[in-house]
Amino acid sequence: MLNQPKVSVVVPIYGVEKYLHQCVDSILAQTLKDIEIILVDDGSKDKCPEIVDEYAKKDPRIIAVHQPNGGYGRAVNHGIELAKGEYIGIIESDDWIEPTMYEKLYNNAKENNTDITKCMFYVYNSFLREDEQNIIWKDRIRDLKNTPDTVFNVSEYPLIISFHASIWSSIYRTDFIKQQKVIESRSASYQDFPFMIEAMCRAKRITIVKEALVHYRVEDGQNSSTIRRDERLMIMADQCMECKKILKKYNKYEELKEEFYYHAYLACIGFYHTIYMKHKKEFFYKLHNLFSDLAHDKDFKFKYFTDKEKHETNLIINNKFYRTITIRRHLRKLRRFWISFHISKKGVCFQLFGLQYATGVYTQRPAYIKFSSR
Repeated sequence: MLNQPKVSVVVPIYGVEKYLHQCVDSILAQTLKDIEIILVDDGSKDKCPEIVDEYAKKDPRIIAVHQPNGGYGRAVNHGIELAKGEYIGIIESDDWIEPTMYEKLYNNAKENNTDITKCMFYVYNSFLREDEQNIIWKDRIRDLKNTPDTVFNVSEYPLIISFHASIWSSIYRTDFIKQQKVIESRSASYQDFPFMIEAMCRAKRITIVKEALVHYRVEDGQNSSTIRRDERLMIMADQCMECKKILKKYNKYEELKEEFYYHAYLACIGFYHTIYMKHKKEFFYKLHNLFSDLAHDKDFKFKYFTDKEKHETNLIINNKFYRTITIRRHLRKLRRFWISFHISKKGVCFQLFGLQYATGVYTQRPAYIKFSSR
C-alpha cells in the first residue's frame, strides 16, 4: 500500500473534554511521525465533537469520526475497521502517552515480527501524594519486567493472562487484530479483558518493551469503569464468563485456568467491593457461577493465590462469601462512616457522625458533610 502509516492510533472518545487535549497532544508529539490518528467520538454530549474536528483541521494525519453513542466496544471496532497502518494501537481518551511510545513499540515489533508488542504503564491518580501519583503498575506477582526478554507465546509464558488487560499499552499487527472485535455492549465495563484474552490465545509472537510509556488515569471525575459505582459494574463477571468461553474455544482452558482464575478473582473482587450494597447479592451469584467449575476440579492448585485469596475464593465456590464477607464488610463500613480516624502516607481522615475532614485518597470516602484538601 502506498503511503501506508506505520501505526494507526485509535482513540475511542466519550465525555472526556477535560482530558482530551492532553491525550491527543501526547499522540501528536510522538517521535514516530508516520502515524494516523483516528479519533472516534461516540456521541459525546460535551465539547468533545468540536475538539475532535478542531484537531482534524490542524493535522492531516487525524481522521475525525462521529457516530451515535454505541459504547466503548463499538467505537474501538469502528476505529480498527478504518485503520490503514502496518500496526494498530488503542489509546483511551483520558490517558496520555510518552513521546517515544510508538517509535519504541514499532521498532521492536518490526525487529521481532510480532503479532503483539506491549509496554509497561503508569497508574495515575492526582488524589494521591505527589510522589505516589504516577506509579508503574505491578503487584506481588505480576510485573512486566519479569516477562521473557525474547519472543514468546501464551503457552510459553501463561502468567501474561493474569496481567491487567491494558489493551491500550500494545500495538497489534493490523492483519492479525482485524480478525477479532471488542465486545459491543453499551454501558459495560472491562470489555478489554475478553479482547486481550482472545488476542493472547491467537498470537504466535509476543514481545514486551520493558519501559512504562502510558499514563493510565484512575481517579474520580472520569467515565472510567474502575471508579464508577453503579449497575454497569455487574457486567464484569459476565465479561469473565466470556473469557472462559474464549479459552475453551481455543482449547486453552486447562492450560491457562490457573492464570485466568487469578486474574478473574483480582478483578472481580475489586469491582464487587466497589458496587453499591443493593447490587452485591446479584453480583455474588454471578461470581459463584463464574468459579463453579472449580468446585470439583482436583487439579486446580491455586498456584498464585495467597492464603487469604484462596480462602475467599473457596467461600465463593461454596456459596458462603456473601454471608461471611459482605455483611461483615458492610457493618465495618457503617462503623467507619460514623466514627473513624486514619493517618497514613495516603492521607488523613477524621470522621464523626458523618462529618468528615480528609486529605489525599480519603477524600473519596462518603460523608454527610465534607471538608477536604488534596
